[in-house]
Amino acid sequence: MIYWLLFQKSFLRNMQYRLAHLINNAASAIFGFVFMAVWVGVLTGKESGSPYSIQDMVHYIGTGQVFLWLTVFLTAGLNIQNGVRSGAITMELARPVHYFSYVTVQEAGRIAYNLLFRSIPIALVYVLTVGFYVPENAVSLLYIFISAILAIFISLNLTYLVGISSIWTTEISWAHFVLITLLFGFGGQLVPIDLLPKPIYSIVALTPFPCVLYYPVMMYLEKAAPHVLLIQASWAAALTMISFWVTNIARSKIEIQGG
Repeated sequence: MIYWLLFQKSFLRNMQYRLAHLINNAASAIFGFVFMAVWVGVLTGKESGSPYSIQDMVHYIGTGQVFLWLTVFLTAGLNIQNGVRSGAITMELARPVHYFSYVTVQEAGRIAYNLLFRSIPIALVYVLTVGFYVPENAVSLLYIFISAILAIFISLNLTYLVGISSIWTTEISWAHFVLITLLFGFGGQLVPIDLLPKPIYSIVALTPFPCVLYYPVMMYLEKAAPHVLLIQASWAAALTMISFWVTNIARSKIEIQGG
């Protein structure tokens, strides 16, 4: 029950800013249009030598913009660093719930809000303008759902690890910037990772970064094999164990700045 209440309160808190967020959605959609225009220029006259047609790339960029709000644009550090600065983390760690669950469930409420008030509106913009791919195969829909949940969970873990590092570093802006850079560069937001040189692709494909964006997008477009779910599941399990391990260490190492 406590997790459901935390989820609800986080969702309702974001509801207070839905007008501002809808305006922000326009900027997100425009960025998508810009990336689409760049790729249309790159692929025009060269489609025969590319694994992606112009329409494929338009769908890829559009789907990527939708998934960004679910898997990449999470709260920096899940606000753990603010609790460290204020001293509130001491009370949070003492609560009769695991700290990892306590923090991530609140962010899950924000992700649910993003789905309804950010991702879906952006998808509708693309439906009305450039078109948006809609899978119809029931099995594909199941794979998409599993891939999306795993992507969200992996991103929550990565962001949590950035946030809880503030117990040692206090400031996490640099770590958050590095994570976002890796997610954009190796996650496939700017360039599909299969277009990278093969030696680089073979390494990047096994990291957690494409699991957050590239794999769920390709799964949605029905261009990914089901085995990528195993890669995502492996990283989800590994990162969860790391998050729990770091949390246990943090309990004995916490140093409050102020508060």
